[in-house]
Amino acid sequence: MKNSFIRKVAILLTGVLITSLLFFVAMAFTYKIFYEQSVMNIAENVAVNWTNDIDRRLNTIYEHIYDLSATIYNKTAVHSGSEQMDMKKRIEIQDATNSKLMASADLSVVFVKDTESDLYFYYGNSTLSQAQNSALKLFVQQYCLDHSSSINNKNWEIVSVLNCSYYYKAVKLGKYIIGAMSDCKTFRLNDTPDSLMNDTCLIMSGEDLFLCQGNEELKEIIEEGREGSYISGAYAVCVNGQKYSDAKTVYVRKSEGISIPWKIVSIFLIADSALCVLLVGLSIYNLNQKVRIPIRELVSADKKLSDGDFDYKLNLTDAGSSEFEELYSSFNDMSDKIGNLTIETYDAEIKRQQNQLKMLRAQVKPHTFLNAINTINNMTYTGKPEDIRKYIAAFASFTRYMMYKAKDWTSLRDELNNIESYVSMQKIRFPNSIEFTYDCPAQMLEENIPYLILFSLVENSFKHAMTLVNTMYVTITGEYYEEEGFKGIRLIEEDNGPGFSKEALEKLISAEEDDPFTKEHLGLTNVRYSLNLIYQRDDLLRISNKKEGGAHIELLIPETETDDEITGM
Repeated sequence: MKNSFIRKVAILLTGVLITSLLFFVAMAFTYKIFYEQSVMNIAENVAVNWTNDIDRRLNTIYEHIYDLSATIYNKTAVHSGSEQMDMKKRIEIQDATNSKLMASADLSVVFVKDTESDLYFYYGNSTLSQAQNSALKLFVQQYCLDHSSSINNKNWEIVSVLNCSYYYKAVKLGKYIIGAMSDCKTFRLNDTPDSLMNDTCLIMSGEDLFLCQGNEELKEIIEEGREGSYISGAYAVCVNGQKYSDAKTVYVRKSEGISIPWKIVSIFLIADSALCVLLVGLSIYNLNQKVRIPIRELVSADKKLSDGDFDYKLNLTDAGSSEFEELYSSFNDMSDKIGNLTIETYDAEIKRQQNQLKMLRAQVKPHTFLNAINTINNMTYTGKPEDIRKYIAAFASFTRYMMYKAKDWTSLRDELNNIESYVSMQKIRFPNSIEFTYDCPAQMLEENIPYLILFSLVENSFKHAMTLVNTMYVTITGEYYEEEGFKGIRLIEEDNGPGFSKEALEKLISAEEDDPFTKEHLGLTNVRYSLNLIYQRDDLLRISNKKEGGAHIELLIPETETDDEITGM
C-alpha cells in the first residue's frame, strides 16, 4: 500500500525548512564577498582616474614650462657668459611668464632665474597670501640653484614651504633656470566634502604625507611599500604610482562590509523555525481539506465516468479551492463532451494535435527569454543606464505579448508590434547592425494570423543571417493573394544573409511527419508543422533563396474562420 502524500509533503516541507536556513547563512557570506568586491571595483576605478588626472595636469604644466623655455631661447642668448637681457626683452619675458601663470589654474608659481646675475622673474597666483608669496619667492630663488634638470626631464618633486606641499619642477637652459610650482591641494579628488564622507585621498612618498583629503588617521592602515588594491579591515585601499613623480596616490574607501548581528540572527532563526513548523502543520491540514478530499471526489467521479455514467456532475461548492473548482468545472465540461463525442474520433486526435502545437510553440519562448536576461546582465557592466532602460522597456513589451497572449490567434498589427519590440532589443544589443522594415496594406493589419507564426520567421533570420560585420536587412511585405486552391493573404519575409544551403532546403521541404524537427532551422520546421496542424495543409510555407543572396520565405494565411473552439488550438 502506497504512503499518503501528506507524509511526503511533510518530509519535503521539513527539507525546505533546513535548506532555507542553510541558504540564508550561505547568502549572508556570499553577499558580503560580492559587496566588498563591488566596493573594490568602484575604488579602483576612482583611484586610477584620479592618478591619471594628476599625471595629465602635471604634464600640461610641464608643457607651459617647455613653451616658456622656448620663448627665452628664441628671445635672448642663453649660453654662459652671454650679455644680459635688455629692457625690451625683459618686458617680453615678464609678459610671457605672467601669461603662463594666467593660462593654468593649476599653477601656483612661475619663475625665471638668471644664475649669472640678479635677474629673477617671479609670479605667484593671486590666491596665495602675502606670507606664502614671500616665503615661496625666497625659497625658489635659493632652491632652484641646486635643484634643476634638463629640458627633457619631466619628473617632478614635492617640496614643503610654510607647512604646505607643492609639486616643484625646474629646468636648466644655459644660464637660465625656468620652473613652476603647483599646490598639492589643487589636485584634490573633489572639492565637495559631502561627496567624500566615506573616502580619503592621500598623496604620499614613503612616510611623507603631502596631501590628505579626508581622514588622516587612515594613513595607518596603508601597508608600507605595497602598491595595487587590497582590503584592509573595513576599507578598500588603492595605491597607484604617479607617472611624473616619485609620489603615490592613495585612495581609501570605506566598504561598510556586512556586519552580521548574530544574536539577532539567532532570534530570527528560532522565530522563523517555529513559524515554519506552524506553517507545516497548517499546510498539512490545508492540504487534507483542500487537496486530499477534492482529489478523492475526483477519483470517485472518474470511476463513475469510466463506468459510463456521463450524466454524473461534481458539485462546484465542494471543490474547496479555486483551482479544484476549475478542475471540477473542467471535469463537468469533459463529461458533457464525452457524452456527445467518442473517445476514438475526438479526444485521441484533437488532444494529440493540441499537445503537438503547444510543444512547437513552447520551443519559441525559453531561449529568447534566456538570451534577453543574459543580455541585460552583460549590459550592467557597460555603464550605459539609458541603453539598459530602453532594452528593458522593449523586453517588457515583448514579454507581455509572449507570456500573456490568451488566444492562439492575433492580429497582424499586434504580431508586427511584437516583432518591432524584439528588433528594438536586438538593435540595442548590436548597434548600427540591423535595419527592419515592413510594408502591409492598412486594412490587412487587422487580419488574424496564428500567434507567433510571423515572429518565428524573423527570429530565424536573426539566428542565421546576423553578423557583426555587415548590416542585416530584414523586410516583411504583405498582400492579398489568390491562386488556384488558395485565397487569403501572403506575407513575404526576406533578409540579406547567406540564405539556405542546399542541404537545409531539402531537409525543410522533405521533412517527414514522424520526424518533424530539423535542428538547423528548428523555428521554420515548427512554423511548417504549426500551419499543417491548424489548416491541415502542408503547402502554406514556401522557402527559397533570392537571386542576389539572402533568404526568401512566403507565408500563406488562408481566408478562414479563426474560432479557437472550431480549430481546437
